[in-house]
Amino acid sequence: MCSVRTCPTKWNFRGRDDDNVWVQRIVGGIRVRRGVVIAWVIVVITGMTMAASPRTAADDRPPPLYADERTSLRTVSRTWFADDVCLPSATAPDLTRLFDSEPANIIGADYQRATQIDEDTTLWTFQDAEVRIPGGGSRVVHNVGAVQEGNCFTFLMSGGRTDPQPWLYAEHTASQFRWFWPLGAAMGSDERLYVYLAEMNELGEEYLTHVVPSGTYVAAIDTTTWDVEWYGQPANGGADLYGFAIESDQHWTYLFAQCHRQFGYDPVLFVFGHDRTCADRVHIARVPRGQLLSPPAYWDGTRWQSSPTRAATIIETAGRLANPTQFIRHHNQWMAITKLDDWWGQRVIVERALHPAGPYQFYDERWPAVKCADDCNHYFASWIPTDTPSTLTFGLSHNRWDGVASWVYRPTFHTINAPGWQPTAASRCQLGQCD
Repeated sequence: MCSVRTCPTKWNFRGRDDDNVWVQRIVGGIRVRRGVVIAWVIVVITGMTMAASPRTAADDRPPPLYADERTSLRTVSRTWFADDVCLPSATAPDLTRLFDSEPANIIGADYQRATQIDEDTTLWTFQDAEVRIPGGGSRVVHNVGAVQEGNCFTFLMSGGRTDPQPWLYAEHTASQFRWFWPLGAAMGSDERLYVYLAEMNELGEEYLTHVVPSGTYVAAIDTTTWDVEWYGQPANGGADLYGFAIESDQHWTYLFAQCHRQFGYDPVLFVFGHDRTCADRVHIARVPRGQLLSPPAYWDGTRWQSSPTRAATIIETAGRLANPTQFIRHHNQWMAITKLDDWWGQRVIVERALHPAGPYQFYDERWPAVKCADDCNHYFASWIPTDTPSTLTFGLSHNRWDGVASWVYRPTFHTINAPGWQPTAASRCQLGQCD
């Protein structure tokens, strides 16, 4: 694979029901915007008017996706290499300082995910990068990428310096109305990189007030040019979001699901946040290793079978508001990391199992500090690949409660000691964990 730097660059929603327009204006309560809480006096006014010419949200949607172009080798989206940044090393402290230089004019971003492509290359993705634009001001770019080679990072978007756009699905994005957040990623058996994304839709009056994930999509990436070869959907392209985390062993690629419904659902401390019917549940499916578009089999608590409706939860739910859990296979063990309750609290818990479907048992925990005393939170812990077998690195997203994009809106990175005992394949089979 050529170096990224030496490869040639190719360059106020209103809810509707038939003819009725339901107008809702919140003048009180507490509103959440990506982990941002704004307190109001609790007063809600609703009314109803009649629409002369009824329209639906679908009328404003971008064109359909390339769902039937999976076999095409044509490039459907070209990547803009937005910036290069090299660090002294790729240790956790240096990774924490990565955004301090505002690479690619990125003020901050969250939901850091890192997928190892080969021994030298790692793909990173981020949600909702806040990017400075010429002439002042900034723009939310719903997804960006970065290719890490050694200690150097090349940031990936589309558009250009004066018009930064999302790296993936830019032509299908209606900013802050319909957008795509990156999920897990994995190399396919065809040597393409498959990045899963959640299609998100804003049904509220402003961005991140009532967000609904409506489907799971895939971008197939050429890892020589980092251009997109096609867009489409996996076999299970539903809103359960199989692909929220992705990890493989020798024979299988596992797709972990979490509903990712955070904005505008059930109240917690007067905040309408997470959907309590699903935010704590993590399910798992699998496909043959690298065959990311094959129909998955789902773990029902006893065996792998074909019905997603019978999928069993694999992470403890008791007493937990949300489990945005991420997984990594460390030798022959499975390590799960969860920032418990998402925006709330400070506890990050690490669990481990001999089987990807569990049972998972407590291994370690951390209580990372927030970046400012009363005005900040943190959320979404994720595994970061390293070449140090004795240490596991994880990233953690941060934000201010008032939502102002600043140095706070940047991930930090931390380490824990890796498990000392690495079970052999034979010992796993003796314990009934072969499959």
